[in-house]
Amino acid sequence: MSGLSTFRVDPRSGVGIAAQIRTRIAFLIADAELAPGDRLPPVRDLALQLGVNVNTVRSAYAKLDADGLVRTRHGVGTVVLATGVESPHTGALPLGVNTVAVLVGGLNPFYLSLLRGVEDVAAEQGTLVLVTDTRDSPTLAEAMIRRLIARGVDGIVAVSVGGIGTNAGAPPIVYVDQPDRTGHVLLFDGHGAGYAATRHLREHGHERIGIVTAPLSWPNVREVYEGYVQAVGEADGRLVAEVDEFTVDAGGAGLERLLELPDPPSAVFAAGETLALGVLHEAKSRGIDVPADLAITGYTDSPAAALVEPPLTMVSVPAREIGIQAMQTLAELIRGKKLRTRRKVLDVELVVRASCGSH
Repeated sequence: MSGLSTFRVDPRSGVGIAAQIRTRIAFLIADAELAPGDRLPPVRDLALQLGVNVNTVRSAYAKLDADGLVRTRHGVGTVVLATGVESPHTGALPLGVNTVAVLVGGLNPFYLSLLRGVEDVAAEQGTLVLVTDTRDSPTLAEAMIRRLIARGVDGIVAVSVGGIGTNAGAPPIVYVDQPDRTGHVLLFDGHGAGYAATRHLREHGHERIGIVTAPLSWPNVREVYEGYVQAVGEADGRLVAEVDEFTVDAGGAGLERLLELPDPPSAVFAAGETLALGVLHEAKSRGIDVPADLAITGYTDSPAAALVEPPLTMVSVPAREIGIQAMQTLAELIRGKKLRTRRKVLDVELVVRASCGSH
């Protein structure tokens, strides 16, 4: 039970607490760390360990029971059920239950709507969804793919995840937000997003526009950056603050580097929602007036971006819709339907708020 004893929930991840608990236990079962006949911790014990309400744990257990992964018996507790062995891609799963894995680069708010789209389709089909955080590590992503194949998942949705090579015996895979992939690929218009967010700043009269971005070696990030370059006309490398990850702290660190320039930018495009929040936080902590002294735009909108002061102008992406389409495509592939490989790009939209001045 080491996988549960070290488990912690993240209330800021954007994924519901009960869903985090259910996903973790389901993965431990699929990975054979929880074997048939093993008992899960009592509801109150796990709630105390995680610091959550007992009803939250009870809800997670109930969903696992409904999925056929465990059974709760009075006087016995919640026990892991035996698994079926009928097909190469259901060997580690209960008979009659398809399971898909969703690999994401990190559990941040951007993924919540996308995961809801996946879950909406999966729930209609009685499919179990496992969510795996690769922490933006290509090495970890490749290792997780191999483990998931070995444990018999029926399909994989890989979202913004690098490091996935060609694996023998792999189930169907649908790629999301990975422009370097071939096969079944669903994309956001990253180039259009970078262009729209930066063009909006130029329309407000800004000429020196900095960018805070995750590594440009990531293909999906590179597309957004190229949209920024098109909008500014010619990129000034000094105005490019490349950071290691999509976090609030990284966004703040990126702005700090830009402000150290002899001639700092008057506006910043943050190529990620958490980066934009970090840029805003760092600016306010320095007493910088946004937008009078520094205008900010960002990429991938979320409720948090609308609740800060000033509300952030962001490029919104159809995350839930891309989750729905990814799961619908994967479900058809799992059923054996022969689909032509496709590469579909979904439109994005600039949501204008107050972080750049008057509209």
